[in-house]
Amino acid sequence: MKDLAPILKTLWKNKTGPLLLIMQIAVAFTILINISFMAVSKLHELKVPSGLDEDVLFSFRTNFPVEPEQYAARIKQDLRDIKSVEGVENATTVNSIPLSSWGQFYSVNEAEDPDSYIAYAGAYSGSKGFIDTLGLEIVAGRGFEESEVQIANLDYHERPNSILVTQGLAERISPEDWSTAAGITVYINGQPYQVVGIIKELVAVWPSWTGNERSIVFPTYHYVNEGKFMVKTKPGELEQVMEGVKDLLMQQPGRFVADLEKFKDTREKGYKGMESSLIILMSVTVGLIILTMLGVFGQARFTLMKRRRQIGTRRALGASKSHIMRYYIIESILVAGTGVIVGSLMAVLLNVKLMEIFRVDSVPLEYFLYGGLIVLVASLVAVIPTAYSAANISPATATRSV
Repeated sequence: MKDLAPILKTLWKNKTGPLLLIMQIAVAFTILINISFMAVSKLHELKVPSGLDEDVLFSFRTNFPVEPEQYAARIKQDLRDIKSVEGVENATTVNSIPLSSWGQFYSVNEAEDPDSYIAYAGAYSGSKGFIDTLGLEIVAGRGFEESEVQIANLDYHERPNSILVTQGLAERISPEDWSTAAGITVYINGQPYQVVGIIKELVAVWPSWTGNERSIVFPTYHYVNEGKFMVKTKPGELEQVMEGVKDLLMQQPGRFVADLEKFKDTREKGYKGMESSLIILMSVTVGLIILTMLGVFGQARFTLMKRRRQIGTRRALGASKSHIMRYYIIESILVAGTGVIVGSLMAVLLNVKLMEIFRVDSVPLEYFLYGGLIVLVASLVAVIPTAYSAANISPATATRSV
């Protein structure tokens, strides 16, 4: 590396341009690393399994056109009617549709003391067929017993003290061994509830919530004058069943059926904003890489214009084309590498602040390694055309130039 000393000497002598480029690369690298991490995190969120049989589920909202004292009987009759439709496997009432962005959440505590906080969790309640209809898998403990499941117009504090929780919440309740959370008593709004079973996965209703793997299921469905239903169909019969259920319910005077929707469409709508954010983040990432390449290219071209006579002299003294190209490439790598190192330090500091403010995770080491490699490769690609032009300068033409 006999070129290293002259390159460093030249860079130090004309340091303004290289320093500005180093700062540009450092700032771009800082933003690139954190935005890339955010983009990958959002991509993972888009692919998070819901825990539901998505291909065979649909939901809708309807009213109960009877007197309030007949609501419970109407709901039970509706469930029987829906299950009688050709192609229906099961049906349940629900207080909220997963990924619909509307629902309830509670603080789960170890004791009555509010300071014994464990985690926040989304809350679901439904009728008897809730677990089977949604296709949920219980991985520890048991499901609800017949006597625990109610459809009642009760105050939300008056519930059986049995609940199901997802594995994501169980890991917070019992960090050392999540399976032992079954049987533990937790407190919600100051009331004790025993965890009788653990569901493998049940996504909460807020797609962008970082804790959407944490959910609770209560065995009591509390009704009002409207209700939500989810229906599980046989494979391949979703469209026909949706029409059949709607036609059946609409036969009752005063009835309406709204928000009739496949769960796959609900999921798509729920994640639409996140997908838009992902596209923006990816566009910014690509833009930063292009900006870095343009900076390197511009600096290299500017240097070439200043050094034409110097390069021509070196060519006249016997420097080969490959030597001139190597000189430019090494110089570019040094500048870009310094920018990456400075940018890495800035990215770490920025990530620490983001962790404090937004409680995001720390950026893994591989992002710095791959990000640095991408910037170096982009810089190399950007400088090669200029290095090639420099190597092809005619000694005679260069010595005649001013």
